[in-house]
Amino acid sequence: MRSVKKSGHIKVDKTGISIGAKKSSDLKQVTEIIKVGGDVIKSSFDLFKEIEKTKQIAIEAQTRITESNNLLTAELARFEKDMLEIQRNFEIEFKKLDDDFKLRNRQLDLIEKLIDKIDKIEIEIKIYQEKDGLTSESVMKLFEQLHQQKLTYMNNLVLLGQN
Repeated sequence: MRSVKKSGHIKVDKTGISIGAKKSSDLKQVTEIIKVGGDVIKSSFDLFKEIEKTKQIAIEAQTRITESNNLLTAELARFEKDMLEIQRNFEIEFKKLDDDFKLRNRQLDLIEKLIDKIDKIEIEIKIYQEKDGLTSESVMKLFEQLHQQKLTYMNNLVLLGQN
């Protein structure tokens, strides 16, 4: 049989196996060494498979993270869009309210001015009646109409104030 050198320390020849400087012809030791070598190769292969599984798990995890980030980015964009829409609607409604408020205040001011004007006219009529002693039917009708108009404006003023 020819001599085959496996490594610097293990040598197989006709006389047996040499491990390091020591010679042994025991077949049990050869079997043990082959078994250990097989276990090392199997462990290396298992380790390689585990490394590949770990790489695959890392790739899948990165894919899930990327998908999650994309989903979160889309949700954030949708949220920002919704917030802008709510803000725009609020501004529009606030402007309407502001315009309604301005309009209502303007109406209140106008009605108050009309009531003041009617009050002044009524006072002038009363002064005119007392001064000249006139109680004509046309003056009384005018006074009554002004008074009814004043009540109508006052009711409108109250209604506008409640809204």
